[in-house]
Amino acid sequence: MGERFLLNILTPEKEIFSGSVESVTVTGAIGEFGVLPGHYPYITSVRPGALTFAAKGPNGEEEGHVYAVGHGFAQVSAEKVSIVVSSFENAEDVDVAAAKQDLAEAEQTLLSADPESSEYADAQVAQGLATGRMLAAERRSE
Repeated sequence: MGERFLLNILTPEKEIFSGSVESVTVTGAIGEFGVLPGHYPYITSVRPGALTFAAKGPNGEEEGHVYAVGHGFAQVSAEKVSIVVSSFENAEDVDVAAAKQDLAEAEQTLLSADPESSEYADAQVAQGLATGRMLAAERRSE
């Protein structure tokens, strides 16, 4: 069993990252999960939240990376993890005030919209994305 594995992160528009990493952590269907080399294979949905991974930087030093991601899927095996998400944002670029405003607007819509409407469903997605962006920004400063 190796000390690293291949991580691929993609959005519908492009490949975001492909490289060798020591670990990755992301929010799945039933909560946050981490993957290390040799992990048991499985497929899960990805929920909006923070995605973190450890990879070597250009000078060979180990660096932590933190991103906000949207909904998607992850395929995990012992040697490779592929994550496809609807959105991807560097945690350093997250505007926390804007994310809080987006969250407040989404929550207001959830209180006033018909739960069977597309407006309600859109607000649920916006709520998850805003919460994920705030979580990633918080992790960035840890």
